[in-house]
Amino acid sequence: MQYEVDRNRSSNGEPSISEMTGKAINILKRNTNGFFLMVEGGRIDHAHHDSKGAFALEETLAFEEAISTALEMTDKRDTLIIVTADHSHVFSIGGYSNRGNDILGLVDPFDAEPSLDGMPYTTLSYGNGPGTNFTAGRQNLSDIDTRSFDYIQQSAVPLKYETHSGEDVPIFASGPVSYLIRGVQEQHYVAHVMQYAACVGDYTNDCDRQIETVQTCAAFHISYKRSILLISFLIYSIVS
Repeated sequence: MQYEVDRNRSSNGEPSISEMTGKAINILKRNTNGFFLMVEGGRIDHAHHDSKGAFALEETLAFEEAISTALEMTDKRDTLIIVTADHSHVFSIGGYSNRGNDILGLVDPFDAEPSLDGMPYTTLSYGNGPGTNFTAGRQNLSDIDTRSFDYIQQSAVPLKYETHSGEDVPIFASGPVSYLIRGVQEQHYVAHVMQYAACVGDYTNDCDRQIETVQTCAAFHISYKRSILLISFLIYSIVS
């Protein structure tokens, strides 16, 4: 599918990820036994691999709208929503820019931490990727439109495509047993929480329990005799 900024928004065009999320929920909620839905913001990853930060940020905003749609269309008393990623990217935010300085622009003021080569630099850059390589001599960005969606951020190591990175990624949750999503966890733990919430897999015979969870400062007693709806959002890459 096209990037959000390139998407044909006419009636004959492509739906947004938010619209697809809403449509999926409308169809799946007809099942009174509950449902599982995974929504993936996969084009965030594509943009990062091409070192196109502007595209990656716009795709992240589109993904945020999809999450908002899911929250609006479901009830947190019976719907567990999990938002996480499978990896991050070597995407960094640097410099001492003034508050309000364009995130896609050059670092301002330059004299706060001037570059050793005397040339301006962007707030956003990549550790590796297809962008102009530092070791080969940086491109002078004085007359370059770094806000363009076609601009490729500079990178430290020249590669055909930018790579994933290895740091931990955040995970957020709301709804039944969302209190189990906290701190640092191994990846497989997330799947166990989802099974536990929905009484499936290893917890198929454990649906008569009652738990107490706190949502918006109110306590709800949830009987797991009623089915739990699960929506899992997978961000294929996040800005980190």
